[in-house]
Amino acid sequence: MIYKSIADLASQMNIKLSQALVVDGRKLGCLNTHLLNLDADGHRISTLVYQTEIDELQSGLSCKPLEDNIRAALSRLKTLQES
Repeated sequence: MIYKSIADLASQMNIKLSQALVVDGRKLGCLNTHLLNLDADGHRISTLVYQTEIDELQSGLSCKPLEDNIRAALSRLKTLQES
């Protein structure tokens, strides 16, 4: 579900992602957070996302903090693409 949300937001912002990957936070020593990597045109932006926000999204609820976080990451990625 999170990948569809990421793809939808990227499409709205005219960003063609080559990859979106959620890295399990437990591998990084974090129990309730994950690392979200977004790649496009050889650039990568990473941001932290909370498991509770992912759970809300998967339950069909709107999660504005998660959406805002993804939009901010995509915006930074777009800035890198344009430079």
